[in-house]
Amino acid sequence: MLRLDRVSKRYAQGHTALQGISLELEPGSMHFLTGHSGAGKSTLLKLATAMERPSGGRIFFGDQEITRIPRRRVPHLRRAIGTVFQDHKLLYDRTVHENVALALRVANFPRNRIHGRVQAVLTKVGLEGHQNKLPITLSGGEQQRVAIARALVNKPDLLLADEPTGNLDQELADEIMDLFYEFHQFGMTVLVATHDLTQPNRLDLPQIRLQQGQMAA
Repeated sequence: MLRLDRVSKRYAQGHTALQGISLELEPGSMHFLTGHSGAGKSTLLKLATAMERPSGGRIFFGDQEITRIPRRRVPHLRRAIGTVFQDHKLLYDRTVHENVALALRVANFPRNRIHGRVQAVLTKVGLEGHQNKLPITLSGGEQQRVAIARALVNKPDLLLADEPTGNLDQELADEIMDLFYEFHQFGMTVLVATHDLTQPNRLDLPQIRLQQGQMAA
């Protein structure tokens, strides 16, 4: 599903964020990407979605090498990869429905099918009946569910989450992570970046450990 072959990332200022990273996510698997703050977790996710380009090595998504993917093909790639951020990145002047539907409109999804797709994914994440609310009126956990719905609405093959429970209390964090685990059980490939080992230990799932930009034992 996703494969990195000796991938490195060095920034112009001289900072090396990743060095010689090799890993492979099998289709339908779920892993946690763990490590201290600054270990390179967010950088790895940005490389996987072509938000940034590696300085060395090769990256594959399915059968496609995306190491130097042309900019015009990046939107198509991102339709197959759902991404959830810690800070949600929601549009607070748009309703929940509009936030989720935006991902479909960008992908030129048929207009007459958008409403049904959005309603289905909101139900899946436990937000049925919230479609006409503004995100600012929702709790932190509910806002994160909107962000998850937006990531899922294109039915991606791979779901990436960057510290998705960092601002939530333990009960809400468990709920969000159980939701990811449910998607994994239905066959979606899931990679969750976190510095908190509570969830990997609770769910007893494999970890990919980073330490100062390198794979740790």
